[in-house]
Amino acid sequence: MKTTYPDEKKIPLRTFYPNLKNFQLKIFIFKTLKKLHAPCNNNVFKLVIKLKFMKKIFLGPPGSGKGTYSRRISPIRNVPYISTGDLFRENIKNSTLIGKKAKEFMNKGELVPDEVVIEMLKQRVAQNDCQNGFILDGFPRTIPQAEILDNLSDINAVINLIIPEDILIEKICARRICKNCGDIYNIANINREGIRMPPMDPKQDGKCDKCEGELIQRDDDNEDTVKERLKIYKKETEPLIDFYNRKGLIKDVKITGPPEEMIPIILKILEEIEINNN
Repeated sequence: MKTTYPDEKKIPLRTFYPNLKNFQLKIFIFKTLKKLHAPCNNNVFKLVIKLKFMKKIFLGPPGSGKGTYSRRISPIRNVPYISTGDLFRENIKNSTLIGKKAKEFMNKGELVPDEVVIEMLKQRVAQNDCQNGFILDGFPRTIPQAEILDNLSDINAVINLIIPEDILIEKICARRICKNCGDIYNIANINREGIRMPPMDPKQDGKCDKCEGELIQRDDDNEDTVKERLKIYKKETEPLIDFYNRKGLIKDVKITGPPEEMIPIILKILEEIEINNN
């Protein structure tokens, strides 16, 4: 039977996606419906439109893969990846007013106050590419930040990444980051405790696959510093698991393999969350 699209007069597609041509939107929705094995009718079209408006947080201890998974899932879901670290770097580089404020605290060796971080985030999520949702990495880090975020935006899903501490330490100490674009690689070869994580090597030794920038090891990616960061995580950030669990938003994901194996699992979980929410 031939698939037909609903009457656009009944569903104002351009209202939802002003930057997309109707034809492009139809193709996206049709592919989504096909993937979900769903019928093509007005009600299902409305559901798929809602699925696009998802705001997600990737939660987990340092080295659990928040940045890796957020960056890779972002283009698949067609929503921007937002890292507070990237926001700091971008605003400081561009000498924005909020960037100058953040730099003042950083130059003093002080933590950037929540109100400054929130203002950066507020400006970022107000941009056009966030109209259909976004993925947050590295924020919130504390209960007060999460409470402020509640007033800024409605979060739909929180993916909590779980991985043993000894694996975390080994992974972090083997992490390599592009000096230019921040893309992440890892030289560790882990195969124990039911976890298999082969190295995430670049195609060319010491150079980023995306921009050919130099790969570096962060000064704080050493065992002593990592253990201290994990202590801070348990004290300040781990309570967020209960905070979001009480809201019914948490979904635990045990990391047992490399990104190419875990990403399809996380995508399936996100689809299930989105369908249940709608």
